[in-house]
Amino acid sequence: MEHHCRRRADLCVMHFAIIPKDAAGKIVPGDLTGLSMSWGSPASTQTQQCFATEMKDSAVVSALDKGESLQLSYRVQTQRSPLSSHKPNLDSSHFSCKITAQTNYNQSNTVRPNSKMRDAEELTEDRKLQAVIEQVMVDQLSRAVISDPEQNAVSVSPTSVPLRYRRTLHHTKVKTRMSLTENILSNKLCFQARILSRCGREACRKLIGFFFTCDQTLTVYEYRNFGKNRWNALPFITRGVYLNGGRPYCLQDIYQGAELRFCTDGPHLPQSLRQQPCLTLRVTDVDDTAKRALVTQSGETLHRLSKEELSDQNTLKEIQGAVRDRLKGHAVRTLINLGRDLQTLHLKSDWIQQKELLRRSLMEQLCLTQQDFEAVWRIVSRRAEGRVHPADVMRAVTGEMSENRKAVFLKVYVKLDPNKTGSIFLSDTEKFYRGKQESDAALKADLNPDFLAFVREAGKVTKTVSYAEFEDYYEGLSIEIPDDEEYISNLRATWSI
Repeated sequence: MEHHCRRRADLCVMHFAIIPKDAAGKIVPGDLTGLSMSWGSPASTQTQQCFATEMKDSAVVSALDKGESLQLSYRVQTQRSPLSSHKPNLDSSHFSCKITAQTNYNQSNTVRPNSKMRDAEELTEDRKLQAVIEQVMVDQLSRAVISDPEQNAVSVSPTSVPLRYRRTLHHTKVKTRMSLTENILSNKLCFQARILSRCGREACRKLIGFFFTCDQTLTVYEYRNFGKNRWNALPFITRGVYLNGGRPYCLQDIYQGAELRFCTDGPHLPQSLRQQPCLTLRVTDVDDTAKRALVTQSGETLHRLSKEELSDQNTLKEIQGAVRDRLKGHAVRTLINLGRDLQTLHLKSDWIQQKELLRRSLMEQLCLTQQDFEAVWRIVSRRAEGRVHPADVMRAVTGEMSENRKAVFLKVYVKLDPNKTGSIFLSDTEKFYRGKQESDAALKADLNPDFLAFVREAGKVTKTVSYAEFEDYYEGLSIEIPDDEEYISNLRATWSI
């Protein structure tokens, strides 16, 4: 054992020993005796010299490094020490580079949280959509076949079966014509919508709809929060077949910007909406890829607009274009005044008097002709099947901002009114407002008011600003700023969203 350990030690020493060579690079035979040294034997002179040289070099390097580090720490201390009289000599180029680097760092830190915040919002929206889809599938599949209303229409004649035995297990069908399965319900189109209303509580409702191609039925659910970390999907419009101008809704009727109209006698609608003559939903987002696949699968023919519908669209476009051109430069002030006129119209119960007051207001504020007003009223009345609301007429005359702009606008409003009460406190607007961000071309001091001046004037008595007034201001600003990116960036910078 002792011999074996000594042998391993000799091999280790041989590995680290320096083999002497001549000028030609050949090993000198006489100096090979140094290879057999053990752990305790002294090293050769050449080995000691090389080791000493390496140690000296490393000591010099460490001394230099130590000196440089001491010199660097001295410079830092002299620059940071307020009592030192030494001032570092920095040229302007070095100082500007420092400022540029700090600015870039601050901008990167500002942009990153915004991007992370948007990614988190998209992830939250996806989770909401999945939760609603699961709730819809559970609701539609939870009804048992035995409780299907179709079971009451038994095939047995009423006279052959006594009255109390007409509905028994023996007379129950295993599968009804309207019974659903998960595979049948999978052929659906999902879309998001919002309520067209000047009430903040109703306009901020998060609605998600589903159109089933198996039976041309439609249902709408509302995504609601209960507390901070609890949410649920509740039915808003019951699943059924709904008509659009005398025919059922189809896939072609659901697209971004489309309007879906329903009666207000639904069992799940709130009392505030049941008092309205008609419920109008605006489709804000549609899964176009799924829509194309469903259209191809179902073989649905493309629905073409009639000549009357095309004529109505062209008429509204011409009137809206002319009105928006006349509003350039004072759109914000004009729409605010029109909104205040609409508030007084709600106090009038007679619709004939409402129509006359609305006609005077539009002709005075927008220079609208009598012929154009009657044309707009006729188009809106035909679409709403005679149930005309003054806000719908004003919306048809002045037009609306795009759905991309509206989505950002609703985010701003929900930030200021998280409880969705329908009004904003002046203290909250002054708290979250980030300076005057409107472009100079959009706001002129003599025509369009500044935002803070507007809200202080609107909330002079109640110290609050309603959703309708807040919407009128940004609808006017949307007319003044034609570019979508500029308008959206304006909102995001003003309210830090």
